Amino acid sequence: MGKFDNLLLKAKDLAGVAGNKAQEVAELTKLKLQATQMRNEIDSNYMKLGEIVYELEKNGTQNEELVNMCVAEIEAKLQELEEVNQKINEMKKVVKCPECGAESPAGSLYCSRCGASLAEKPEDQEPQEPDAPQPEAAEEAAPACPQQEAAQEAAGEDPKPEA
Repeated sequence: MGKFDNLLLKAKDLAGVAGNKAQEVAELTKLKLQATQMRNEIDSNYMKLGEIVYELEKNGTQNEELVNMCVAEIEAKLQELEEVNQKINEMKKVVKCPECGAESPAGSLYCSRCGASLAEKPEDQEPQEPDAPQPEAAEEAAPACPQQEAAQEAAGEDPKPEA
């Protein structure tokens, strides 16, 4: 009966893993639906704002308070949508490029589409002094990854300029 018991335990483990995966998929689907609903609300709010501005212009009146309320509502919804999208990305184990918006696997150092750095920058980092070397200048001197070097060579540029 030892082999049968082992087989039964493995089957239970496998069923548990499948159940957990199904729960993750259900939660991810729920978040995606929530994000879609938020995008629809944001689009509706944009439409309302446009109608309000149109009517105000048509009548030759101004109502900055009403316009500002609409803008604040849109901003709040955009912030909520960003939070939901971050949860989705965490569940999918991806990060979005701050430059081009492409998704890359979590833990990637550079974007697979544009080569931008995906490393998180500390928020409390103080600005560099003017005479300190700027990171952008260092990136121009030495490409960040082999793909950039190959692209520079293909474009006829010297990937490693002489100092």
